[in-house]
Formats: sequence, structure tokens, C-alpha cells
Amino acid sequence: MTRNVAATRPAVLVLARHPDFGPVKTRLAADVGAAEARRIYAALAARVWEGLADPAWERWLWITPAAACAAAADWLPGADRVEAQPDGDLGARLAAAVAAACAEPRPWVAVVGTDAPDVDAALLRGAAVRLRPEGGEADAVVVPAEDGGYAALLLATPAPELFRDVPWGGPEVLAVTRRRATAAGLVLAETAPVRDLDTAADLAWFRARARDARH
Repeated sequence: MTRNVAATRPAVLVLARHPDFGPVKTRLAADVGAAEARRIYAALAARVWEGLADPAWERWLWITPAAACAAAADWLPGADRVEAQPDGDLGARLAAAVAAACAEPRPWVAVVGTDAPDVDAALLRGAAVRLRPEGGEADAVVVPAEDGGYAALLLATPAPELFRDVPWGGPEVLAVTRRRATAAGLVLAETAPVRDLDTAADLAWFRARARDARH
């Protein structure tokens, strides 16, 4: 990535699966049913999407399947750009999204999922100041998930090696990412972990926390 960072804003790249175009949240669906899992996922993704709105950056929506692109704006409105996720595993899709955003000079890009309700603009702003272009020490900042994956990754350079041969969906994702960063000579910083909503237990935790916050 060029270091002429004045030309464009950062880009926050949100990867989502449209709930009306196939199954979502299969582990959660096993406990609550497919229809309820779709409803929960649609609401969760909308929460994350809305929480990431910030005039400091562009917000791109990378949607799957490709047939859902036209419907995406009705579900998650306000994207600066909507793209179909390409074929391949999650790593290939993440790398493609980052490469597309880095076709223009940017201070940093972030890839974000839609599973962690605590990922929002404030969290990304706090993470971004740790990147080299913002005066920090890191080439990348990861937002760990409590299950061993990660909920967001901010990059000051495209770093496609962080997305290759990763056991996506398993508990070793973060550990492998750390090793990939070390092997590539990249300084990887980490925020406090957040929790994904993947199971009935996760959903119960989130609802209990919401109830406590109201009292």
C-alpha cells in the first residue's frame, strides 16, 4: 500500500450474508430454529452495521451470495460501496476485499464480521490509533473473539499472508494469525476480546446483559 494516505479515507469492509438468501447462524439455528436464527442474525448485523457508521471512513458492504447485492441496501442501507463476495474460503474473500479497498491509497482498512455486537465505531477508532499511519507502533490491530477467532482486523498494509491457510471457524484462527504476522515481520497489536453470538449460550448472555443495562 502506498504511504500517500491523504487521497482517500480509511475503509471499513463489512462482510455479511443476506439472511433471505440461505441459512445463517447454523449453530444457533440448531437450538432456536432456522427462522429465529435468521431474525436474530438480521438484527445483529444491522446493529453492527449501524454502529460502524462514521464520517471519518468509507463503509463498504461485501455481501454473499452475489444474488443478494440488489437487496442489500434495503437491509443494510448507507453503504459507500456494495460488492459481492468472491468465491473461495473466508481468507480468500477477506484478501479480495482488502485488495479492492487498497487499490486507492488509504491510511488503513478494516475487515469486520457481523457476529459481535460490541464492535462499533468507537472500538475501531481506538484500535486505529495504534497503527503506524496514525502514529502508533503496529502494522495491524486485531479485535480478538473469545472463541479463538477475531471479530475485526485493521491493517496498515494489505498483508494477504494473514489470510492464507487459516482454519476458519475453529478455535485456532487467532493463534494462526499471530504466527502469520510474526513470520511476515508484522507488528500485530490486540484489543480486549469481544464475544460473538454463535450459540444459544451466547444469545442468553447478550440478552441478560441487555436486561441488566436497563435496570
